[in-house]
Amino acid sequence: MGSPRLALVGTFVVGGLLLFAVGLFMIGDRRLLFTERFEVEADFGNVTGIAIGTGVRLAGFDAGEVLAVEIPLNPGERFVVRMRVREDLRPLVRTDSVAAVLTDGLLGSVFIQIRSGSADASSVADGGRIRGVDAVEIADLIEEGRDTFRTVAAEFLGLRAQMSATLGDLGETITTTNELITGVGEDVDTITSASAAVMDAARAVLADTRALVENLAEGHGTVGRLLGDDALYTHLVGSVRETEATMQAVRRSAEQVEQAIDRFGGPDSETVRMLADAGEAVAHARDAMSDLAENTEALKRNWLFSRFFGERGFYNLDQLTRDEYRELFRDDRYTPLRIWVDGDLLFEAAAAGEITLAPGAVRRLDEAMAELLDYPRDSPLVVEGYAVGGNPGEEFRQAQAHADAVRAYLVEAYRRVATLTGTMPIGSAAGGSPSGDGRWNGVALTMFVATDRLTAPAPAAAGAP
Repeated sequence: MGSPRLALVGTFVVGGLLLFAVGLFMIGDRRLLFTERFEVEADFGNVTGIAIGTGVRLAGFDAGEVLAVEIPLNPGERFVVRMRVREDLRPLVRTDSVAAVLTDGLLGSVFIQIRSGSADASSVADGGRIRGVDAVEIADLIEEGRDTFRTVAAEFLGLRAQMSATLGDLGETITTTNELITGVGEDVDTITSASAAVMDAARAVLADTRALVENLAEGHGTVGRLLGDDALYTHLVGSVRETEATMQAVRRSAEQVEQAIDRFGGPDSETVRMLADAGEAVAHARDAMSDLAENTEALKRNWLFSRFFGERGFYNLDQLTRDEYRELFRDDRYTPLRIWVDGDLLFEAAAAGEITLAPGAVRRLDEAMAELLDYPRDSPLVVEGYAVGGNPGEEFRQAQAHADAVRAYLVEAYRRVATLTGTMPIGSAAGGSPSGDGRWNGVALTMFVATDRLTAPAPAAAGAP
């Protein structure tokens, strides 16, 4: 009786020892206790999440763990992290390798990633040091984003001031150009009058000269008696030359006036070029404002800032399902106000099958919007599209077409901000619709008004669709 019991106890003890040895071997193999290793150091300014035992990877491969973290003696100095790395990976760790603090995913565990060095650099010695790169903090990115927003806003205000000054200068330039053209016209009239007077004087001089020559030929009067006097001939020649010089000066003045008129009034004139430059400046300003709107919209969609905008009430309807959209009606920060508009007299089909607004749709939409105009214009407005009939795919497409047609009119007619006016195709299911059967064909204008700004009496609004 005693021998079998002793054998059983011995077998249990031996089995336990074997399991302990196997477990010890597996733990030691995981901690690299049975693998040749070498140590390497890296300095970091921020060791968030790093502790003794933190994993070390080399190009994504598990390479070792952190042995110790040395605290600096003075402010401004960097932490020194000692790491233990497998010996067979030493050829990949060079003196120009870089150690960076990374995380598995957005909220995963922290590990140290060592990037392989270049082939030209030498292998790092045992206990050698490589350069460390600090982790990027999400809070720092958000703070930088805020600074970027402030900078963009300041630049936009400066651009608006510059555009106002430019348009003012352009108006002054146009006024000056008009005054200059008017002055040139008056100068042309004056020169023309002077030229006419000079021509009349020249004709009179020529007539007198012709009469004098005739008297000379006939030998009458004092001139006839002085016909042989050279002084009289010289005087007449000088008078004719002065008349010719006067006529040439008049011609040059007229040519200069014509050139001045061409410079300010022709198709290639300076006035046309200045107006073209002003048009280009306005076009560039419009493009800059459009780029700013697109960049802001892209920043809202960026995964780094989506939570930042979500906490402030910004939602991207394209990224929300219908169930997620219904959850917005439970947000205590906003009070949804919904106006139902029947689609029987609201839409009509075009020749190509496109859904457009019927002739009487504008009046119906204006009556619906009249109930929402008492609330802040920066409140998000969602055009919910509904359609009855056909399979779910056809209902969804028709509901999207209904919402798109109404949104286009509201943005154009009421100057709604495009990023605050969205669409949500629901289909046929419409909880709380006036039909009473939980279905609807048409649209519902839903405005999400901040609860703390809800001062006007709210129109009747059903629950979530």
